[in-house]
Amino acid sequence: MTRTLGLAIALGLGLASARASADDVELYARVIVDSTPLRSGPSSAYRRVGVALRGETFLVRRRSTQGYWFQIERPDGTLAWVMGDAVYNHEVGLGDDTGGGPRRSRVFAPPPLLDAHVEIAADFGALGGGGFMAVRPTFVLAPEVGIEVTGATTVSRAGRLLIAGIGGVVNIFPRSPVVPFLAVGGGIAFSDPNADTFLLQSGSAAMLVGGGGLRFGFRQRITVRLGVRVYVFFEPDRYVTQEEYSGGLSVFF
Repeated sequence: MTRTLGLAIALGLGLASARASADDVELYARVIVDSTPLRSGPSSAYRRVGVALRGETFLVRRRSTQGYWFQIERPDGTLAWVMGDAVYNHEVGLGDDTGGGPRRSRVFAPPPLLDAHVEIAADFGALGGGGFMAVRPTFVLAPEVGIEVTGATTVSRAGRLLIAGIGGVVNIFPRSPVVPFLAVGGGIAFSDPNADTFLLQSGSAAMLVGGGGLRFGFRQRITVRLGVRVYVFFEPDRYVTQEEYSGGLSVFF
């Protein structure tokens, strides 16, 4: 009786250990072709949501019940489907520090610059002693370069200023969770002063602007921006410089 009970306990412990070992294993998919599209569903008929390049490795969430497709988790925490013929699958234990799978942050992730076509940023802050608000659509030509359009306004007790501009953006380290960027451009400003203390006279003025900032990428495609820019406004007999200090959010399409 005692011997039988001992064998049962040993067998139970062995099964529990095997189950725990299975639970401690994650399946990864490494891309083995030059590039492959990522889809919103397990078929080529679904919408393309990105591109994976050779050597990139993703955590596999599940396999499709129809066709040879895998649902993978991207670095920003979003899910996509990849064709099985384009990847090599391998298992990695959760305690394995040999680098077999990518290290995934629970908070940070690269901004979606790699597969985005348009970024729309809403920035809020201060310019010339007044409250500042800007909407900045950027057409992403490549992860490193874009064309930015700015529509902005600043309002204070002394008056109101409307700004329209266009320029270029250069993204440094676009695959990093923190992406520094530089911006330079020009445009026109429309001034509507209420008092003599306003920074510009009534009417329009040509404008140049330059500066930069940081994008902070988080999982689920959340991106926070902080920036500083210097504006130079040209009037007939003088020029005026002002600094913008702003922060906001970006969405990508």
